[in-house]
Amino acid sequence: MIIAIGGGEVSQNQTYEIDKFIVGSSKKENPNFLFIPTASKDAEPYIKTISKLYEGLGCKTDTLYLSTIEVNKEEINQKIEKADIIYVGGGNTAYMMEVWKQYSVDKALIKAYTSGKVLAGLSAGSICWFIAGHSDSEFIEDVESPKHKWVNGLGIIPYLHCPHYDEPERAGFDEFFTGQVTDAIAIENQVAVVWENNELKVIKANNRKNAYRLSWSDTGLNKEVLY
Repeated sequence: MIIAIGGGEVSQNQTYEIDKFIVGSSKKENPNFLFIPTASKDAEPYIKTISKLYEGLGCKTDTLYLSTIEVNKEEINQKIEKADIIYVGGGNTAYMMEVWKQYSVDKALIKAYTSGKVLAGLSAGSICWFIAGHSDSEFIEDVESPKHKWVNGLGIIPYLHCPHYDEPERAGFDEFFTGQVTDAIAIENQVAVVWENNELKVIKANNRKNAYRLSWSDTGLNKEVLY
């Protein structure tokens, strides 16, 4: 199972109902929870926030550091294999995917999916499960004349993806998506899509927000609300 969260502040005010669903999906009383904060370059305040929240939900938490601590592939595989829930944090998607390839984390996560672990994530941690996502990595890195770009994910969920779909800087996604052959899943903040048994369903921490499936045909852009 994969729970891909469009965005929102990780807190009891914004994503909490989704976070509870993630923990419940493990079907374990005290699941082993692994946080992968690569996209934020292992930002400690983020790690503390996630760890505190999920410890409060009964998890035994651990973190997979890849940016700030020297690690070996054996350690990485052990942490991933031990986890019942693996949660990928937000940040720079392009940077994250490069680091994952370096350490073969991409392969380990695909294996984790096939072995039935609960996988989750927000923003960059949502994009990573799809074929490719609408990424703001150039804005995060403060490059000259930044623009949104496609960044390839692991391809487990067979769609393109846009997180934070209700934020102003994502308003151009519909045009960005013009003419694509593959459909896209666009998710607003405080909403998640659950990918299980090759089907999508939607869960919400805010009932006023939605997720959408976008496709192109001879008549132009088609958009439908997902439930």
